[in-house]
Amino acid sequence: MSDNSIELGKTISRRTSYNTIHPSTRNLQPVNTGSIKVLLLEGISEQAVKNISSQGYQVESISKGLTEEELIEKIKDVHAIGIRSKTNLTQKVLEHAEKLIVIGCFCIGTNQVNLDFAASRGIAVFNSPFSNSRSVAELMIAEIVILSRMLGDRIKEMAQGTWNKLSKNCREIRGKTLGIIGYGHIGTQLSVIAESMGMSVIWYDILPHMPLGMSRPVD
Repeated sequence: MSDNSIELGKTISRRTSYNTIHPSTRNLQPVNTGSIKVLLLEGISEQAVKNISSQGYQVESISKGLTEEELIEKIKDVHAIGIRSKTNLTQKVLEHAEKLIVIGCFCIGTNQVNLDFAASRGIAVFNSPFSNSRSVAELMIAEIVILSRMLGDRIKEMAQGTWNKLSKNCREIRGKTLGIIGYGHIGTQLSVIAESMGMSVIWYDILPHMPLGMSRPVD
């Protein structure tokens, strides 16, 4: 996440160094970094606040997401905004973002931003597509093992003081077939880990992708 905050600061610098962003939108004159306001939402790390503040920008950090009405009020004087997955930058919100030049999504996706409208306003949008792909894939494998070994039931029994060595309906994941819907950053990582644990992998995606390992696409 700290790398994302550094990139946000660099993007602000690049965007404010040009006299124009886009001929059909608006003009920007070179400015002093001290006059640039950055809004970070949803508890983006303190390291990000330090990274951006160290470059001379005014930074306001809020630990939660904001409603559409709150965003409309807050975004009026903001030049850069950093969000995570809960904040929705709709067209209605962006219509009030008169000074906004860059949106940083401190997460994998950008589906919470109206990208078409942002592009029409000359607002740069970037994300962090590999920030936690491996973490999510590993968590999914852990949950598959938990379900196949019925560990949830055993943990509950342990908390109640019962040691139950029952293995009925418990299965190894080796030799089983895993179906993945969506073969993107997370899906491919999940596929690789699953195969390393002896699983066969099939997957489906609306876009064409090169299969990794022995995985294969299905219609």
